[in-house]
Amino acid sequence: MSTSPVIAGVAQVANLDEERVVHPLDLIEEAARAALEDAGITADQVGGVLTAPMSTWASERTSELVAGRLGVPGGLRGDASYSGAGPQRLLAEAGRAVAAGEVDVVLVAGGIADASVRRATRRGEEPPALPTAAWSQGSRAERVDATPAFRRSDLPAYLAEWAAGAALPSAYFALVESAMHPDADAVDHGRWLGELLAPFTAVAAQRPDLAWFPVARSAAEIAGVGEGNRMIAEPYTKLMCSFPTVDLAAAVVVTSQELGGTSSVRPLALTAAKEPGPPSVRPDIGRSVALERAVEQAQVLAGIDAAAIDGFDLYSCFPAAVQLGSRAFGLADDDPRPRTVTGGLPYFGGPGASYTLHAVVGMVEELRAGRVRLGAVVGVGGMLDDFSVGIYATGDAPFAWADLGEVADGVVETGGDGRGRAVVEAMTVLHDRDHGPVGAPVIARFADGTRIGARAADPALPAALAGRNLVGDEVVIGEADGRAVYTLA
Repeated sequence: MSTSPVIAGVAQVANLDEERVVHPLDLIEEAARAALEDAGITADQVGGVLTAPMSTWASERTSELVAGRLGVPGGLRGDASYSGAGPQRLLAEAGRAVAAGEVDVVLVAGGIADASVRRATRRGEEPPALPTAAWSQGSRAERVDATPAFRRSDLPAYLAEWAAGAALPSAYFALVESAMHPDADAVDHGRWLGELLAPFTAVAAQRPDLAWFPVARSAAEIAGVGEGNRMIAEPYTKLMCSFPTVDLAAAVVVTSQELGGTSSVRPLALTAAKEPGPPSVRPDIGRSVALERAVEQAQVLAGIDAAAIDGFDLYSCFPAAVQLGSRAFGLADDDPRPRTVTGGLPYFGGPGASYTLHAVVGMVEELRAGRVRLGAVVGVGGMLDDFSVGIYATGDAPFAWADLGEVADGVVETGGDGRGRAVVEAMTVLHDRDHGPVGAPVIARFADGTRIGARAADPALPAALAGRNLVGDEVVIGEADGRAVYTLA
């Protein structure tokens, strides 16, 4: 006998105390207990615990650790991969298990305490846990020495982005940004990005109890380069980038309709899809067919179209992610519907692989309050290659889930030892905190259709390219020290 799952309880917590150092499990436990209380459920009723990972290097199953903290008896356990799409994949598993009658209650939780890691490190104390990722402790010497570096052998295949020197998320999202706006004037484009993100800051400002930066900012503040807002990867300033050094946790309790009591919030449809690789292997670097198909399928399963959705939380680690989500739902630039219910990863905070759980909690809060009738949440992970889409509503409705697997509209060959003239299809200029422009990675395409990632041959070239988009221009690919490099044609 199947039953329609409901979201019976939600909670999210933040440790904003600059003097307090906590382990991420402390925060996850706090959020989980609050969500169970919100649902009117006791720990001994929980039949499953599913969690987002606390770190890219987590060696223990977070779900087992959380279950142990709560005293949850044996049952369903599961840990998502380190991906912003992971939390909604977990919610889909929870909904499936409840709908199939396998369990009555599933707890989905996640959280990090990277702000506590930084606080402890600054004091010369032992950090409470490993940081979430290599980039979560900032660009100075605050990085934890125990943090292992990524190795080339860890990569799934040759990545043109990495070969070009775009190793951090900000860099490869910036590459996608350049492909989406090849003809944009740098100043105008920066101003437009500020206008895109200013409403996110206004939402974050309404949550001083949770948001890391609860300050409403103007477009000019977000786009303007100056003290406290340096350029990171053109056209992205610091205020446009996810802020991962936070202490945040969230939890959602999914139950059968009977145990859900008066709860009327339901996941109508959840979908997931993956690209065959990073943006450099796609026919159009500035587009994600996988995300578009996941959005389309979610709407089909829910029996609605985008016009009916009145609230969104589009993954916002960097502006390109917001734009890909907007385009997948067909949202025009001037569409007044909100793009976030939290304030987004740069302002609310980007808690590792668990942010999307906060988006779901925020959407449930909006639905309960009647401010939203039909809401959509988008999760993005990996090298912009893993996606999840959730549609949530109040009222009685069936639950549907679909994993579309790998979705591709063709694959472009990358790598090789091509040399000669090539046309730039994506680029950015990377800025160092102290030294300004230090890199200018490009993804370029040869006449035979293959692509290559290349770095500037002349160390002075990044500074000369600052504020300029090379997309559509020709470069000459050569080699130096075993790496592909380019000069201007």
